[in-house]
Amino acid sequence: MNLHTLRQWLPFLNWPRPAPTLLKREFVAGMTVGLMLVPQGVAYAALAGMPLVTGIYASLIPAVVAVLLGSSTRLGVGPTALTSLLIGASLIGMAEPGSAHWVSLAVWLAILSGLLQAALGLARFGWLVSLVTSPVLTGFTQAAALLILLSQLPALLGLRTGWHALFSNPSVHHFDFTALAFGIGSVVALALAKKIRPTFPGAIVVITGAGLISWLIGFADHGGDVIGHLPAGFPSFYLPEWLSWDEFGALIMPVMMVALVSFLETASSAKIEHQRDGTLWNENQDLIAQGLAKISSGFSGALPRAHPFRARPSTCTRAQRPAGPICLPPVWFSSPCCG
Repeated sequence: MNLHTLRQWLPFLNWPRPAPTLLKREFVAGMTVGLMLVPQGVAYAALAGMPLVTGIYASLIPAVVAVLLGSSTRLGVGPTALTSLLIGASLIGMAEPGSAHWVSLAVWLAILSGLLQAALGLARFGWLVSLVTSPVLTGFTQAAALLILLSQLPALLGLRTGWHALFSNPSVHHFDFTALAFGIGSVVALALAKKIRPTFPGAIVVITGAGLISWLIGFADHGGDVIGHLPAGFPSFYLPEWLSWDEFGALIMPVMMVALVSFLETASSAKIEHQRDGTLWNENQDLIAQGLAKISSGFSGALPRAHPFRARPSTCTRAQRPAGPICLPPVWFSSPCCG
C-alpha cells in the first residue's frame, strides 16, 4: 500500500504539521466544543431514554475514532437530537426506558447501524447520498428542527404534566414558574449573544450562568428538576446481552433508519463545509468513519453518535482540525457535575 492510498484511508495523515499558532487556535476551539458537548450529550441521552452519562460516553472514544478516520474535518462529533429521538421512539414497548435491557437494545442499535454504515462505505455506496437533492436535505433539516423544538417545548415552558392534562384541565398549577424563567431567560440570553457577537460561544456562558443561579437560589432543594452528579471516568468495555431473534428482527427497521438519518445529518453539513473550502467530499470515508464510531460507541455502552446538522463552534473559532474530542477528557474530569 503506497502513501497516497494510506492517506485516503487514514485522513489524519493529511493534517498540517503542528505550529504554535495552529495549536493555540485548536486548543481554543477544542475547549469550546468540549465544554458544549457535556451538557448537550446529557440532554440527548435523556431524549433517548438512556442513562445521562452515556451521552458523554458517546462523545469520547467514538468521537476520536470519527475524527481520525473522517474526511470532514470541522464537523462536530457526538450524539444528536434527531438520532436520540429516533432511538427513544424505536425502543418504546420493547423495554423500560433507562433499564438494563433498554441500554442493551440501544447498544445493539448502535453496533448494527455502525456495521451497516461501514459496510456501505467499504462497498463504495456513498454515492447514494447524491440522489438526495438539496431541497430534500433542506426540508429534512427544517422538519427535524421543528420536531426537536416540539419535543423540548414542555421542559422549556416548565410544564410539570403532559399536554393532555393541561388541555383537559387548564391551570397555572401545571407550570413550574422558576423553570419557565430559566427556559425563557436562557433563550433570550442566547439570542442576544448571537446578535451582539455571533462567533462568541454564548451557550457556554448561558449554561454556566444558569447553573450558578440554580445553585444560589437552591432550585434543587425546592423540588426543581436538575441533572445532579454524574459518574466521572472513562467508559469501560460494555458487552450487551444477547437478544432474542424476535428482538433482533424488531431492530431491523430502526437500524436502517438510524443509519440513514445520521448520514443525512452528516451530508447536510459536510456538503456545505466542503463547498466553502473548495474540496471534494469523500462520502465513502465518512460512512466508514461513522460506522466504526458507532460500533465503538456501542461497546462503550453509549447511544449511536453522528455529526450535527451544522459545524460546531470549531468552525466559528476557525479551527482546522476537530480538537473537541482531544480536549473533552480534561473537561470531563474537571467538571464539577462529574465528580
